[in-house]
Amino acid sequence: MAPPAVPDIAVDEEADFGYFVPPLDAPENYLIEAPTTVNDLDDLGNLMVEAGGPGGADSDMPPVLTYWGQFLDHELTARTDRETAISSVQNAHPPVASSTVESTLRNARSPRFDLDSVYGGSPVGPGITADVATVISGLRHPTLRNKMRVGTSVDPAPLPDGLDQHRDLPRYVQVQPAVRNAALRVAQASLSPSEFTKFSDTLPQRALIGDMRNDENLVVAQFHLSVLRFHNKAIDFLESHDTGWIPDFASAQTLTRLHYQWLAVEGYLKGVCDPAVVDRVAQDRASHFYKFRAEFDSRRQNTRLGNALPLEFSVAAYRFGHSMVRGAYDFNKNFGPEAGVAPRATLDQLFQFTGGGGALDSSKRLPKIWVIDWTRFVGALTPPRVARKIDTALAPPLNEMIKEGNDETDPQLKALFKSLARRNLRRGYNLRLPTGQALHQHLRQIGAVQSAPIADVSTIFNAKPALRDFLKNSQSKLHERTPLWFYILAEAENGGGNRLGEVGSFLVASTFIGVLLADPDSALSRDFHPDQSPLRMNDNTPIDSIAKWMRFATVME
Repeated sequence: MAPPAVPDIAVDEEADFGYFVPPLDAPENYLIEAPTTVNDLDDLGNLMVEAGGPGGADSDMPPVLTYWGQFLDHELTARTDRETAISSVQNAHPPVASSTVESTLRNARSPRFDLDSVYGGSPVGPGITADVATVISGLRHPTLRNKMRVGTSVDPAPLPDGLDQHRDLPRYVQVQPAVRNAALRVAQASLSPSEFTKFSDTLPQRALIGDMRNDENLVVAQFHLSVLRFHNKAIDFLESHDTGWIPDFASAQTLTRLHYQWLAVEGYLKGVCDPAVVDRVAQDRASHFYKFRAEFDSRRQNTRLGNALPLEFSVAAYRFGHSMVRGAYDFNKNFGPEAGVAPRATLDQLFQFTGGGGALDSSKRLPKIWVIDWTRFVGALTPPRVARKIDTALAPPLNEMIKEGNDETDPQLKALFKSLARRNLRRGYNLRLPTGQALHQHLRQIGAVQSAPIADVSTIFNAKPALRDFLKNSQSKLHERTPLWFYILAEAENGGGNRLGEVGSFLVASTFIGVLLADPDSALSRDFHPDQSPLRMNDNTPIDSIAKWMRFATVME
């Protein structure tokens, strides 16, 4: 455990990453190691965006799944996608030795669905000072100590619904001086003078939350708010109903975690994965995930920290959600077909109306017109109120990410860091992930999946001749030695794009379910069902869907 990395509040808890496919001296299992491979990956990344077109293909999945998945990811991993001495997309060749990756690449988040991004973790451990504890305590309501602090949206109006205006994340502009000063002292101890000046100048609009990545995109920020509000409504419910539960912080936290974890499986996993694969992994108690951990521990006895996650999951499979991102959204009545302000909210705007996006600089709080209307994200599945398909096409804004690469003076480097596809493909090569075919074959050999590998992935793309011909003719033979992230997307596209394929479903489901079963207090370990909860909707039904979660939290009508 370590102090939080500024500007986060949740304490860092180091854990391991390892390979699900045991590292082998078998070059055919990996991308060809050559500078030309990096060039081919860049060309492939560019084709993925160009193939997407302005609209992309619509799925039958609600758009909440895109950003719910991002929130869940921030529960499992942190600080794994940065330029470091271990991994670099700028200098992707040569790949890092697998032994170096497994012994030195660390996960800075506890791989548990314990909502440490919301609650901040335990302020106990080496280097956890009184200032760190003070900032973590600032997550709680200043007077109603059983509740979590939330923020208040401000004019210009209107709100998208008839609910209250407490619809923003808590921000430093609203907290007591003791918390702000503690945050400044923690930051000053770890930042350079210029970095600290920038941090101090932007502190008022920064969100007071465990993981600042949850305030980088407005939809994720509003999802985070739903968790805070769910906790607080749990307190209200326990106070007003005779349930036998004490209406205190611990009760609300326990119930919030249990409902959240149950929905992560029944709502999220079964929404993006093949439900049959999810059920199979659950019935098998994620045995292959635990075999992976046992094999990793035996390989790295002298360097392991524990709680390993598969690199194939973190660096490839779980990045499938990038393909679901739309370039613009029917966001609310202000930014929707009613055109109160504009007919859509662009993806760029969803990044701008956050603590670090620049659009909150004047008010330091979220304007009411930018509060999300969740009915458009969890309700009727009519375009454009759906996610894009899980496929090999990315929305064009992901090739020009507004928050990335802005400090680069070299135009080529700036373009690289702004391109999500090129970064993902280079990262997988640099960290020496196995090819999609090699992983698929390994999973079939151990009985984890039943389908056969896609020997020539180019055959999937007859409707995309430019992509097909590029793969087939690439110097790196990407059609038969396919980058794992692209392979996962291609597998899903081959199945229609409305769910992950069998390999992608297995990697995601086994990691989620394995992590939940490793926690004896999780909803899965306890065999929790919302029927068992004291919390109920107004009609006395259980909170057993993401729509009911939002309504219970009173962030959706």
